[in-house]
Amino acid sequence: MSTQAIGRLARGPHPVLFKLLYEPHFVSDREQVLPHLLRIDAAHVVMLARQDILAPEPAARLLSLNRELAGRLAAGEELFPPPPSHRGLYLLYEGEYISRLGGEVGGAAHVARSRNDINATVTRMRLRTALADVLQQGLLLAGTLERLGTEHTQTLMSAFTHLQPAQPATFGHYLDGVLSELLRTLDWLAGTQAQLNRCPMGAAAGVGTSFPIDTALVARLLGFDGPLGNSVDAVGSRDYVVQVLSALALLGTLLTRFAADLQTWASSAYNFLGWPDELVSTSSIMPQKRNAFVLENIRGQAVKASGFLMSTLMGLKSTAFTNSVEVSSESTSPVWPALAATRTALVLTELLVSNVLVYPEAMRRFLVGQDTTMTALADHLVAQHGLAFRTAHEVVGKLVNLKREPDLSPAEARTLLEPMLSTALGRTVTLDEAQLADVLDPAGVMRAAAYGGGPAPEPVRAHLATLGQERVRLQQRVQGWKEQLEAADAALAAAAITRD
Repeated sequence: MSTQAIGRLARGPHPVLFKLLYEPHFVSDREQVLPHLLRIDAAHVVMLARQDILAPEPAARLLSLNRELAGRLAAGEELFPPPPSHRGLYLLYEGEYISRLGGEVGGAAHVARSRNDINATVTRMRLRTALADVLQQGLLLAGTLERLGTEHTQTLMSAFTHLQPAQPATFGHYLDGVLSELLRTLDWLAGTQAQLNRCPMGAAAGVGTSFPIDTALVARLLGFDGPLGNSVDAVGSRDYVVQVLSALALLGTLLTRFAADLQTWASSAYNFLGWPDELVSTSSIMPQKRNAFVLENIRGQAVKASGFLMSTLMGLKSTAFTNSVEVSSESTSPVWPALAATRTALVLTELLVSNVLVYPEAMRRFLVGQDTTMTALADHLVAQHGLAFRTAHEVVGKLVNLKREPDLSPAEARTLLEPMLSTALGRTVTLDEAQLADVLDPAGVMRAAAYGGGPAPEPVRAHLATLGQERVRLQQRVQGWKEQLEAADAALAAAAITRD
């Protein structure tokens, strides 16, 4: 059925409006919106019948056609090819009911509802599905980081501050830190579900309805935790979209930082990491190149959510607090590519992490001559010889300037330090070379850093195990959402069949 005329409108949309506004969205709406629209329709008709707002016979006919259309859609069939001009998916969808069942029955389902509450409900239904998918991908990455971090709790490498070698650490300690933020961000993203999973149905155009509808029943049949309590809020708010995008933006920022580190350490300047041939590229002109280009794709995809967040905020800015095209369509449209881009970044990151080649010997060689044990030496002077830390810091700083060899030996350290310490303290200080050897050994320094979340292997392993428990709990939450939706679908199908 064509929607050339409807209500007060005697003609179809202007060709320019059709070309720019209606036609471009039809294919994606048919794929992304129609499955949810069928569910909403079924739940609404079941509720109308139970509330005696709709008689059993028309309700049964509506539900029967709904099941038919849902089955055909699931089989990949094109339900209704669009006419040359139309006003969007919903009116075509309703037109199919009217053409098949007649106006009195086919048009009966729209009582006590509007495209406003339908569109708001579809957005939330789409979002909770896409949100669960992104979280599952994030949790897959978390599991891979946990396994790799546990494997490398003793893989010695330099920590960095301001891109300069800092103190001895491990690759596992670094991965433990990245995993910590990843799980916090995924938990924040999962927390948006509590705001997201409330049902707008019943709000109609934004002022509710005089029909005695059961909004709790519709919410339950659609897998929501309950209905929203205010009709203006139901159709006029999109704060949950901003919440999702905010968490995606932070997640993307973490992925860009992680990718930047991996690409730096995979460069020939460090050669800490690498990937097999199938995960790198070469140059069109320089045959020697092995470019870890996927890390650049990760950064390019992961950052998109930040831009889309700003687009949504600007789309909502200064709009009336009610339903409008800006609110329901323009401001929410960026969330879908944001979710897709973040998911792509997560998939690519997990692919690289799960296939990374780690070169421990290159990491260890890098520590030679980098003075990363100087903080430990200052700490030793404080703990064993009673210096104030600032005094020890000054003395060791001068030592670094005076030493003759790149890698400071215990003997040279003793020879240079003892006179400086005697001058600074006004007393004779005798240093033990055996103790100095332990303090100047990067592996020993790393193992000694067991407090404050440091890189000593045992605390890192214990923290990774704790993070693993958090990951499992989050996985169980996401699985619980899936089971809730599956149970709702089953309840809706059963409720719809009983109306025949």
